[in-house]
Amino acid sequence: MEEKMTAPVQEGEERKSSVSVVAEVLTKHRPSRKFLKNVCLQPNSIDKSSKSNLAVNARVLDLQEQLEMSRQRSEVMHEEMDAMKRKAAEAEAAQAERDKSYELLLKKAEENDVKCAQLMALLGTETRN
Repeated sequence: MEEKMTAPVQEGEERKSSVSVVAEVLTKHRPSRKFLKNVCLQPNSIDKSSKSNLAVNARVLDLQEQLEMSRQRSEVMHEEMDAMKRKAAEAEAAQAERDKSYELLLKKAEENDVKCAQLMALLGTETRN
């Protein structure tokens, strides 16, 4: 650090402040936590931040678990919805078939009514003769 502080300054440059020299040296050499605590550059409350990190991690795990449960519920609901759609399509097809049969029966009933009317008319003319 002393070398950097006393190094000659080139023309157009400003001399570095002691704070910037110390910061530069500390970032290059990665000092131990104990050193940083001793020079008051790192707070002593690592336990508080560790507890906070544990709480955050626990919350993250809880949220991930909830998300997974939501995904599973969503998948089950999609499967149920697909099954309901299939049943609805089958019911519509069955209804269409019933409608077709009903129309056919109506047509046959109308034909029978016409035949009955013709037979009645024919029987009515025969009894008059």
